[in-house]
Amino acid sequence: MRTVAASALLLLGLVAARAPFHLHLVKSRPPANATVDAVPDSIRLWFSQRPELAVTSVKVTGPGETTVALAPLAEGDSAVVIAPVKAKASATLGSYSVAWRTMSKDGHVVRGTFSFRVQPTAR
Repeated sequence: MRTVAASALLLLGLVAARAPFHLHLVKSRPPANATVDAVPDSIRLWFSQRPELAVTSVKVTGPGETTVALAPLAEGDSAVVIAPVKAKASATLGSYSVAWRTMSKDGHVVRGTFSFRVQPTAR
């Protein structure tokens, strides 16, 4: 019984130790939960390793659940994905949600969401 428990703990430790090596979102621009003055020209996603651009998707939803039109995704330096905004949304004020999905070379699919708010600052 001790051998089984020890083996299970060792396996659990190996899985936990390996988890940080999977691709994950490191930062974004605009940053998650940020308030910005205007709809950005692009959404930029920095990953811990180069994602497979061919299977990467980004969807931006604005106020009233309107979909923000994006140009085709592009790669930036290293592990950056750029989603150019085709046209600034007509209802620019309010909350926006970014949903992304990608895959690393090892075939591990990752996805996530974050939000930002557009609210011009008083001058």
